[in-house]
Amino acid sequence: MDHILNARMYDDIAGTYYNGNYVPTHAEKMEYQHSLPETWESSVRYGYYGMYLMSAMIFIASLFNLHFRWTQHRRLSESRAPQALTLSNRAYAISRYIGYPRLPTSVNRFITPFYTSSNCASFLLLLAGFVFTTLYCFAVTNYYRPPFYGSPPLGLRSEWLAMATLPFLIVFAQKINIVAVMIGTSHEKMQVLHQGVAGLHFYMSFVHTIAMTIRSMRERGMPWDWVNNSIFWTGYAAFVPLVWLCFASLPIFRKAGYEFFWFFHVLAVGAYFGFLWIHVWQYLDGPSPSVRYYMYATFAVFAWGVVLRIGYMLYVNLRSGIHRARVELLPSGNISIRVHTTLRWTPGQHVFLRFPTVRPLESHPFSISSIPKGAETLNEMSFLIAPQHGFTDSLKRNCENAGRDLDLPVLLDGPFGHSRSELRAFDSALLVAGGSGIAYILPLFVDLIQCLRIEASVKSRCTTVELIWAVPTRDAHVEAILKDLSDQLPADSDVVISVFVTQPLDEKLDVDDISASGCSQSLENAIDNKSQMWNGRVAITVCGPLSMLTDVSNAVASLQLDILSRRAKCTEMYLQTDAFDW
Repeated sequence: MDHILNARMYDDIAGTYYNGNYVPTHAEKMEYQHSLPETWESSVRYGYYGMYLMSAMIFIASLFNLHFRWTQHRRLSESRAPQALTLSNRAYAISRYIGYPRLPTSVNRFITPFYTSSNCASFLLLLAGFVFTTLYCFAVTNYYRPPFYGSPPLGLRSEWLAMATLPFLIVFAQKINIVAVMIGTSHEKMQVLHQGVAGLHFYMSFVHTIAMTIRSMRERGMPWDWVNNSIFWTGYAAFVPLVWLCFASLPIFRKAGYEFFWFFHVLAVGAYFGFLWIHVWQYLDGPSPSVRYYMYATFAVFAWGVVLRIGYMLYVNLRSGIHRARVELLPSGNISIRVHTTLRWTPGQHVFLRFPTVRPLESHPFSISSIPKGAETLNEMSFLIAPQHGFTDSLKRNCENAGRDLDLPVLLDGPFGHSRSELRAFDSALLVAGGSGIAYILPLFVDLIQCLRIEASVKSRCTTVELIWAVPTRDAHVEAILKDLSDQLPADSDVVISVFVTQPLDEKLDVDDISASGCSQSLENAIDNKSQMWNGRVAITVCGPLSMLTDVSNAVASLQLDILSRRAKCTEMYLQTDAFDW
């Protein structure tokens, strides 16, 4: 950049003094640059360091996932639960003791409006990225060069680190996500990493902007650069939508109006990448081809994800005609949706629903609460939805205005999400649902009890299953679900269903208070009891409000020490979590 930019900008004053500072000729500047240990050409290595960090984290996570999958496959063929605590069990217990904990609800409620909190594992990954970028930017203290002698090293380091995060920022946001497949998670869990990497990208872009602004002010000044140097105004033009993207994505704003957020988020992404391209286009074929590679890689990743998503959606909706959805408003106020389809899915997955006659520009994800019956049959895809603001509230009002069930055309996008059939490889499973979180838990529970009934044809070693469901009230809809589950229970099986009613009569509770209002301690006691009663490998899956996820996560994390010290009867306790929203 300096070679092209400065030769053109300072020819009129080269070899003279400007505001008391000597303006070198191009030859003098090159001689000065090459006398330094950190030249402009060598600054590209900071981008490589950023890519090495991201790639190393993905590689290590992929190795853990491979080992976990191999262990799952091997355990399915074992005849009995292992009693000895192996080295692998100890390693998993240590990593889960570190990675599972969450901030207490009393603290987290002040953080969640501004940050999508997760467990300690995600926090430590993002903290490592923050420390890495900070040290590489600021540990070497030659931040600026003399006026007119080239771009400041601080601005160049932060520039390359910001560019290196771009491809990862895009791939972490995609629904069809190759990284998610490699590390064994689903796209919605990747949103925490997407937002974290976006924060790192903003952090480095901000440092770059400040450093370059200080350089301008020490030389000819911002008014002159704004008029005569397009690199400055295009940089600020790209930075403005980046600021919007980061701050408008804070949970307090995103949840206040998700549809508004999504529309302007897409527009801001287009504006940001458009101005960023203009900002660097003249250097795409310049002396540093790495700028070209980062931009091309980012656009390639983005285009590939969009083509796959649109192509898959067209395939799902056109191969057998537009789907129809039966929408029913239940007495509890929840919404039941049923769609008949030839699609196949696995327990724990979700789809995005788009109703052309109800807010057609929007699609929203919902957990599938049923499991398919067979490959050659027409399957019923069921959803249980607790209406909130926006789209679900519009759907509820349409049902109320019609006074009857609705039969609506619907476009399906999916299924997406990580399959939870891995629960079959554990000896025991505890499933915990809070309120409408049963929509996610229900197919997992049904899958496990069906495996108990047809174990000859389906590989499963999970013989002990317990479902805990915390509900505000035990209404007719809850009773209907419980009766349906009871009818499916195999005879003489070790399956238990427990229901906690958290709302006293004539008292209204917010959904976020489900865990804290009476069953929090019961959940912790139940998990502790299972660690003392159940042998072998135990899996715990929870879906509910953040308070419930926090209670269960912290309880499971603390029990890892009991496993290591052999105070627990089980040899492993594995946790899966799923929140109401992202």
